[in-house]
Amino acid sequence: MPNTTLTYDIQRINLFDSFEASRRACDQLALGVAALFGPSHSSSVSAVQSICNALEVPHVQTRWKHPSVDNKDLFYVNLYPDYAAISRAVLDLVLYYNWKTVTVVYEDSTGLIRLQELIKAPSRYNIKIKIRQLPSGNKDAKPLLKEMKKGKEFYVIFDCSHETAAEILKQILFMGMMTEYYHYFFTTLDLFALDLELYRYSGVNMTGFRLLNVDNPHVSSIIEKWSMERLQAPPRPGTGLLDGMMTTEAALMYDAVYIVAIASHRASQLTVSSLQCHRHKPWRLGPRFMNLIKEASDACSQLSSSFGLVLLDLSKW
Repeated sequence: MPNTTLTYDIQRINLFDSFEASRRACDQLALGVAALFGPSHSSSVSAVQSICNALEVPHVQTRWKHPSVDNKDLFYVNLYPDYAAISRAVLDLVLYYNWKTVTVVYEDSTGLIRLQELIKAPSRYNIKIKIRQLPSGNKDAKPLLKEMKKGKEFYVIFDCSHETAAEILKQILFMGMMTEYYHYFFTTLDLFALDLELYRYSGVNMTGFRLLNVDNPHVSSIIEKWSMERLQAPPRPGTGLLDGMMTTEAALMYDAVYIVAIASHRASQLTVSSLQCHRHKPWRLGPRFMNLIKEASDACSQLSSSFGLVLLDLSKW
């Protein structure tokens, strides 16, 4: 944005410690900020959202949100795709492929929420669904995969993180289930960012959703620049990600900052104030700036934002 400079402060926290998240958020608010971003885990994000709502400071989120959370808070915007839209898209994919029997393998209970449209499908469509849960802890899924192989469960939907997906794929290969008879769908929006070269010539069918619209020249330019910078940073072993790949989380954060930059540019004479959590005195410009952020978010959504609509990335290996 011309004539607009954003300064930032990054705090790294234990994602599962809501007290620490609250304390760090209060520290940042005391400095005087126009918006807070994150954190990226449900264990701590609610605490930060409550503080932002009380002090009327915009809270920008980029994570999947549990639909049962009663959100009466006015001072937040979430850029993550709506869970219901993803759930319907998964069902549409199953109907498109005309799968009559489907195995759903989920990592935790939130997966059942994300896949609820598919789970309810047998009452409306001629589809049989078997539901299985991945083992917790050591993530050794080979006994589970052995059962699936014995039962000839060829159409499988995995709801899990990209880290778990990377490990599961290795175990699928080990179990001899990486053949043309199988079709795997992963709900993680980062399947494209995994190193899948090992499975390229196995004949297996693998499908996933991708949020980044790489056919857009503007998006491609952003991703290329980001990747070049990431390649100069130390590698992150154990993630299963290709070096330099922009994850969906990073892309959504880019959009989040971009939207706040647009709102800041449209706001004339935006002055931040030092806010104290214990005083509960809100930021007087907060409501106006929150409206500008929501307007910018809506405008970007209509223009497919910087990263576009959710696209189906079909990969036949």
